[in-house]
Amino acid sequence: MSLILPTKLAKQIEQILARLRHEVQAECILLADIGGRLISAQGRIQDIDPVLVAALAAGDVAAMTELTRQIGEESYHGSFLHEGESKSIYLFSVANSFILIVIFRADTPLGLVRLVGGRTAAQLSALSADFEELAKESHEVPSGDFGAALADELERTFGRL
Repeated sequence: MSLILPTKLAKQIEQILARLRHEVQAECILLADIGGRLISAQGRIQDIDPVLVAALAAGDVAAMTELTRQIGEESYHGSFLHEGESKSIYLFSVANSFILIVIFRADTPLGLVRLVGGRTAAQLSALSADFEELAKESHEVPSGDFGAALADELERTFGRL
């Protein structure tokens, strides 16, 4: 399920994400809310299910938030990376509102993705108050049981194997 944004906010987000994609030559940029609802997808998404990737990324961020709490930290506001042989994925938690997902070729300099992704996360953070207000007003109520929704989606996707 994706969230419908007002035109002005959607354009701001699209411009920020397009700049990121251009600067790091990312294959795909996804933006999700902290609950895993897809907000925006740019780039080459034919090889992935962006809704599933957004949901899985939310699960990763939730797990990292809890791990951080377990070691005595107040909150998790970071990023993490999976480096693959041909593609890598970098997740940025943004102001506890968004998850910025960058999928890029393994030959892309990691420092570039970290630098430009961090700058992009800061720009998105500035929009988080507007987004949070919209989310409160939204008539679309996310599922109260994220775990069950994720399990259903995983079963639907991978149950056919």
